[in-house]
Amino acid sequence: MQPDKNMKRYVDMRFSSVVIAIPEQNVHLVKNKNRVIIKACESPILINSARSESMASVYSGAGEGTRGNVTVRGEVQISLVYNYRLGALEVGVKRCRELAPVDVKRNRSDPYVKVYLLPDKSKAGKRKTKVKKNTLNPVFEETLSFVQPLASLSARTLWLSVWHADMFGRNDFLGEVTLPLADVVFDDPAPMWYKLHERTEQFDEQQGSRGDLIVALKLELNDTARAKGTLHVLVKEAKNLVATKPNGLADVFCKSYLLPERGRLAKQKTVVCRRTLNPKWEHTFTYRGLTLQELSTRALELSLWDRDRLASNDFMGAIRLSLGTGTYMGAPVNWMDSVGKEVTLWQKMMQRPNFWVESSFPLRPHLNN
Repeated sequence: MQPDKNMKRYVDMRFSSVVIAIPEQNVHLVKNKNRVIIKACESPILINSARSESMASVYSGAGEGTRGNVTVRGEVQISLVYNYRLGALEVGVKRCRELAPVDVKRNRSDPYVKVYLLPDKSKAGKRKTKVKKNTLNPVFEETLSFVQPLASLSARTLWLSVWHADMFGRNDFLGEVTLPLADVVFDDPAPMWYKLHERTEQFDEQQGSRGDLIVALKLELNDTARAKGTLHVLVKEAKNLVATKPNGLADVFCKSYLLPERGRLAKQKTVVCRRTLNPKWEHTFTYRGLTLQELSTRALELSLWDRDRLASNDFMGAIRLSLGTGTYMGAPVNWMDSVGKEVTLWQKMMQRPNFWVESSFPLRPHLNN
């Protein structure tokens, strides 16, 4: 049956195997690169039915994932060299061999390699190769560079993963390698083969070390008037921070609040330490007129930021020191959430007035506010 004059024909721009007719008034076209999606009566239709599995993956969202239908196998060959002149780790991605085929019928995949230096899993920290089409033994011969001080690499883990580039944007996982860099000798340019492994979930974007902050506290109480005193907060330094920008460095400052006060007048800041991931401040914040009872209900929040003159500053990590009771004035609050060493140092400060107490804290990757 031929469509009448009120019907309109639409053809998939890559596949001409299926042509369907839909009333023109009910049609809405969504163009996305090389495909056309038809929405008729609020129901999306993709015009080629021969690729139903891949077509369905369009609706699960673009990006990388695993549909569970590829069994990981094969190896990847890489080299690790530190370029002292550029101050950068150079990851030489040489080749892969015997990768798993995503297209089993034709025994082929379209692989590429993606690399991070954990714990940085930000968009700026990602490096990847070009895609090699229709091969299980791709040859890349590409160098992926990470600007990073040599001393900081001992706290980093190389995370390399291999992916099949799907034309619809839902890429297939082909394997990964995680390599702690603490004991790696970077002066040997000889490439090595590494076996690819199944995907792990341990390197979530919010997990992993963000560096450490070293802080000392002292509650100064007058012998003749012990009711109220002054809290001194000495922010000494931070170590092994994770860069938020591609150049591998940061302009770092520390910001302090004594919660629950969080207004502009309650904020105190250090100076900015420029172009470093190991800033040293030796800066003291002071909070006056505090009793021991008040301190038991308050929380000291110290957060680190990478200053950006042209945009908003980038959060780098934080700590909260308190008794971690979860409440304030009898009501539950999410900022009274200190644990472990954060609670221990706060307790020591209250138990030993007029003495400095000090500790090193791993930075939290995010804060509950």
